[in-house]
Amino acid sequence: MPYDVCMLSRHSRGAPVNENDLVHDLTLMLMYLTSWKEKHAGGQGLRTWKSYDWDVIDHLQDAGLITTSNRAKSAWLTPDGEQEAKMLVDVYGTLISSFQSQAAAALGKRLSRSNGPAFRFRIDLDLEGRECWRELVVPQDFSFEDLHDVIQASFLWQDYHLFDFHLTSKKQRLMVTSLDDGTNPEGIYDADEVVDAAQTPLTDVFPRTKTATYTYDYGDYWVHKLRLVETIDCYEGQMPICTDGAGDAPPEDVGGPGGYEDFLKILADPTDPDHAGVRSWGEDQGFEHFSPERVNQRIHAWYFTAVDDPQDVAPFSFVPVEPASPGEKGNGTGSNPNLRLVP
Repeated sequence: MPYDVCMLSRHSRGAPVNENDLVHDLTLMLMYLTSWKEKHAGGQGLRTWKSYDWDVIDHLQDAGLITTSNRAKSAWLTPDGEQEAKMLVDVYGTLISSFQSQAAAALGKRLSRSNGPAFRFRIDLDLEGRECWRELVVPQDFSFEDLHDVIQASFLWQDYHLFDFHLTSKKQRLMVTSLDDGTNPEGIYDADEVVDAAQTPLTDVFPRTKTATYTYDYGDYWVHKLRLVETIDCYEGQMPICTDGAGDAPPEDVGGPGGYEDFLKILADPTDPDHAGVRSWGEDQGFEHFSPERVNQRIHAWYFTAVDDPQDVAPFSFVPVEPASPGEKGNGTGSNPNLRLVP
């Protein structure tokens, strides 16, 4: 019976892909790639060992792609089998080459880099008077999605919710967000144009634009003010990196700035009836005192090794002390005394 082209071709026509199709394709390719030319009664052909699954060998023989006998340890590729195998090698080879190129490009962005053009941003999280900011240096060729990843790791966010960047570029209100769910944003958002964060390089708007607003979690509604501090021709240190900051970031899903204040108040009062539960919940959420070293551990673990859960970074336990007042300023080294950490 005629062989129904390769698994990829069948899939492209809407047929479901199954493991048997893949095994048949791969076996035929391996038989072809390990074959050798040899003379036989009809002239010359490609001979190959048939040490594969018997059902697969039977399938290929029934399809007219190979000829063999039960006692033989080898098989012959038929002209149709040789033609089909060459086509499969070409199709799968093109697919693998494309995948390798995409993987290499993605890996290049995920590797720690230095000695390259960079942007230095200051990002202030609006906590209604309580100081919380980070200074980040990132490569200029990052996309907005890359910057989103680094911001997530720099605070205590876990990328559970939607996000967007709002800014003005070329006198147009621009919204940058994730469009990988196929949503049509037209008419939904308050912006002149909505673009995909993964496909939009930072250099499309920076350094021409100096400021932006990054919003995360439309429920708790965390608003971050982003300001371009410096455009660097050649940054010699590792990137991306947090170079400075102050203030403890709220834990994920704490309930917005108001919920964070309640959280800190209960955490600082061992007599509060909710103290034990809130403390346990805070530990589960990875709440901790800010330090650039800890932030960079998170950036490295999340961004470079792509951990499944940002909280897989080695946790710290903590002992609550009196929280800083909302108006109290940090010194840029994370000394806001909300917590005393115990390694």
